[in-house]
Amino acid sequence: MALKNGKHPDPITEVNFWRDQSSDLNAIYKQLSSERIKKVLKFLEQNKSTYTGPFSKLQKEVQIARAESNENYRYLETLMDLFNRLTDETQELPELIDVFKPVMHTILLIWTYSQYYNTPARLVVLIREICNAIINRCRGSIDGPTIFGFISSEEPKIADDKLVQALDVCTQFKMCYFEYKELSKNQWKITTNALFVRLDSFSERCQDIMHLTSTIIQFSAL
Repeated sequence: MALKNGKHPDPITEVNFWRDQSSDLNAIYKQLSSERIKKVLKFLEQNKSTYTGPFSKLQKEVQIARAESNENYRYLETLMDLFNRLTDETQELPELIDVFKPVMHTILLIWTYSQYYNTPARLVVLIREICNAIINRCRGSIDGPTIFGFISSEEPKIADDKLVQALDVCTQFKMCYFEYKELSKNQWKITTNALFVRLDSFSERCQDIMHLTSTIIQFSAL
């Protein structure tokens, strides 16, 4: 829902969502499994109440959702250290590249062994959230005031280098994804646009600004 509402959540949001979902459903399941509720259900059954069927259905739905949430959180929690590194603003931008392969390797393992977190929809959400984290980190290095500050200070080469650096980070992540897509034995049958629409748009804007900085550098050399 956060993605649909245009809030651009990062992957830590995904882990926290399943953590909270797991906690809530475990609490509900505990309540539904209590002796008090069992007595109520037994009373309904003995009196052939019309509520017996819907209540039993509710219990089963909670049990299934609880199992899914617990497993999803258990698997995604293994990515938390990597996601923290991915969103750590104290690290230099090129250091992000070192995180990409461990992240994708873990995601492939989750896809392989998870009973629930192995659908295209789940993968799309997670990859898009990772792209959001990458964009946030890049923007911290090449935000408008910083870039145009270098240009106005007659230091377009520094601005250009930062843009090149950001574009390289974006490209390296996409390359890493496609590498692991191959390793998935073509199970990740997802259109590129569904995954990288925002990352590609961000890269295009960086390239547009690079045309400006490159032009300024060329004129400065004359």
